[in-house]
Amino acid sequence: MSALLWLKVILVIAFVTWLFSAAGYFIFGIPGLIGAQVLSVAVHSWMYLYGDELVLRWYRARILPRRDYASIYEIAERLASHAGIPTPDLALIPTGTPDVFSTGGNQKRSVIVLTHGILHTLEPDELEAVMSHEIAHILSGETPIQTLAVVMAGSVVGFSYWLDALIHPSDSVGRGAGDYRGSLMLTAPIAAGILHFVLGRELEYRADAMAAEISGRPLSLASAILKMERAISFRPMKCGNLAAAPLFIVNPYRGEFADLVSTHPRTEKRVERLMKLAEETGAYS
Repeated sequence: MSALLWLKVILVIAFVTWLFSAAGYFIFGIPGLIGAQVLSVAVHSWMYLYGDELVLRWYRARILPRRDYASIYEIAERLASHAGIPTPDLALIPTGTPDVFSTGGNQKRSVIVLTHGILHTLEPDELEAVMSHEIAHILSGETPIQTLAVVMAGSVVGFSYWLDALIHPSDSVGRGAGDYRGSLMLTAPIAAGILHFVLGRELEYRADAMAAEISGRPLSLASAILKMERAISFRPMKCGNLAAAPLFIVNPYRGEFADLVSTHPRTEKRVERLMKLAEETGAYS
């Protein structure tokens, strides 16, 4: 599956490079063509190497010190050991919206990013279940692909934020990730096209199933997803980049553009599958 995802990413990069090359050739001739190709290779290489750091900056996430969050690190160590991967770092987003995602270039350089809200919303067994979902993404090799796809799409959305702030500088202070309606009407469909082509609902279904196997807690995962979905409906995320929604276990944003870029399955379907899995495996948590 990861090979197919990488193929999709390569096709997107090739298409973007072709567009830039065509524009460069049309405007500047052969020098423009060569310059556009060199620039495209440089930009996409940077995205692959440092995309995870960019995502962390989008959300002002900071790495958690082990001495202050020993119990959460113990959960991460236990799950990573069971999955046979190195223990990922943990980071915190200073927002009350309960959610979690993983990012990183590979299994040795991965981070599970939790929000402040999730630490105060979920029970310990539910927190373990959602962290096992992120461990599943890391184990399957999907995390760097998801990160690269999100950074490519996020750069498109980020351009709209910049353009809107340039046109309406007095209105830009205090606005959330979904408040740039005018410019998002142009860029959100492009970002959504990238995300839906590369990523998809099956990634989340598969990570849910793997998480249930890693933690042995399919019912806790179902309960956690329902809790987060309800909490987010009352307190959606206002920070970060709208295009990063597919990274999260539950879409933290609300609104028409948030729905457009989301690649998550319906919560009811995820819970239904997890309940069925619990019944088949005899799991009681």
